[in-house]
Amino acid sequence: MIAKVDPTSSQPIAVKWVGNASPGLAVKPGVRWPTNTPDGLYTWRGGIHFVELETLLEVNDDLFHVANRKGLQHAELPCKPANVFCYERTCGGRCTGVPSASHPPPPAKQKDTAGTKGKVKPAAQPTAKAKPTPAPAPKTHNKPGPKPHSSASAKKGSNEKVKPAEEKKRKYDDAALGKYFEWEHNITGDCKPCDVLVPFTYHTSRIFNLEPGGVNYLVEERADPNNVRCSCSTSLLPALTDMLGKIEDLHKISKGQCPYRAMQCGGLLYHMHVYQDPVGKGYGVRALEPIKKGALICEYSGEIITTDEATLREQSYVQLGLFYLHDVHGKHNRGKYTIDPTMYGNVARMLNHSCDPNVTTLEMNSVNIMGDKIPKVPRLVLFAKRDIDAEEELCIDYSPGRDREDQLQKIMRCFCKTSKCKGWLF
Repeated sequence: MIAKVDPTSSQPIAVKWVGNASPGLAVKPGVRWPTNTPDGLYTWRGGIHFVELETLLEVNDDLFHVANRKGLQHAELPCKPANVFCYERTCGGRCTGVPSASHPPPPAKQKDTAGTKGKVKPAAQPTAKAKPTPAPAPKTHNKPGPKPHSSASAKKGSNEKVKPAEEKKRKYDDAALGKYFEWEHNITGDCKPCDVLVPFTYHTSRIFNLEPGGVNYLVEERADPNNVRCSCSTSLLPALTDMLGKIEDLHKISKGQCPYRAMQCGGLLYHMHVYQDPVGKGYGVRALEPIKKGALICEYSGEIITTDEATLREQSYVQLGLFYLHDVHGKHNRGKYTIDPTMYGNVARMLNHSCDPNVTTLEMNSVNIMGDKIPKVPRLVLFAKRDIDAEEELCIDYSPGRDREDQLQKIMRCFCKTSKCKGWLF
């Protein structure tokens, strides 16, 4: 549903999404969907997100219809009946009173005088269409990337048939040749952020969205590096030492630059690459150069929302297998805020989980140049937990502090395959 239109914005359309209405799912404190809720129902969930106009090209008005299931009592619903929907492709005629356009009658059986009474004549196969002219290849940036793997089957002019697994590896090797996209300074990827498994809008600054329903977005302004004084020795180094132990000089391991200033101003000091794992793990991030223990990786950026809004969004995110929410505690926040990079985020959103991670998170006070326009929410920053080699994948622990299997909810299996694997992500 389109909730708001702002023609002056690069993401001009504000939309609401639907999510599964499963039995026992909480709508708000004390209100849940009844235990006899039929399967395959949907309702409005989560907040409102601004999207690019092209996103609407992938949807149409006939994806859902208002549900009208037999035995569904309107008095038991936790919302208005008009806000309960059924997905066209899975309805299968279970809803009654739906217009015939949504559920066309089954084709009539064809009479057969040759004695095949009752058999249905196969439908005519569609005629082949003319092959469309291929679109021009997107502009890519040819920068020094990972060294390609040798592959005899990938040689030019080879007519040898390639197995699916080899073809998948060939595509991965092609990406390693330097044919990739620049997401921002020092960040490249095999594809664009809009083409990953869960597409998102790449944004390097935090976006404050604190009103109920989430319709007013306020992008945080970054401080000018020339106006930020180095606080590595007074704030950053003591915090990292308490968490990681002895660390070398922060400026020395950061190529002579100030990581505190980079953290506050959105700078990235190391080259990283977003790649698609060739064995089906999904997308991840790997370092393209060695990174020392205690070095700044990047900030965990996204929408800053209230914990109440995060609770509503999480209900639909969990059903879709989306686990990007991260609470921000802070000394003065009392757990009031959450970072949500599901729709808007940066490269930190792409880090995979590991039960033996090489990256850890640390909350640091933010330099606020916007005054009372935004609350004082600490930055969630990623640092190297140990020395990291070039080509090594960067990973964080999605459930820190829970080291035993009996401490986890057992929501999603873990495939990190490390010696410390807990078996589950959460």
